[in-house]
Amino acid sequence: MAYRSKYTGRYSGIGSMLGRLWLQAETVRAAERLRGIAESISPVGTPGEDKHPGQYKASFVTIPIFKNVPFKGKPRMRASARMMNTAPHASIVEHGNGRTPRYAVLSRTIDIGKERHRG
Repeated sequence: MAYRSKYTGRYSGIGSMLGRLWLQAETVRAAERLRGIAESISPVGTPGEDKHPGQYKASFVTIPIFKNVPFKGKPRMRASARMMNTAPHASIVEHGNGRTPRYAVLSRTIDIGKERHRG
């Protein structure tokens, strides 16, 4: 007769794992992979029309952070990473305006990352 294994998780163990430095290193690696995707699909202006061609593409940064995520009303610090663009016109490139089309680089980066890792 075959026995079926049964897993019962403990919230305290899972919670302590989510706050470890080794997990933060993995989140930074994942953000760096997304950064490469974002840089590859970023628009680069032509030097004749754009005052700073390539500034948006060169302004992506990855920052390791500990984020406070409450669980059952108690504050819990969780390891994570943030990939963002620090260019002064980043929101215009992402959302567009009257003169600049909507490129949605960060949104498309998330979609490509999900597609590559099947959701």
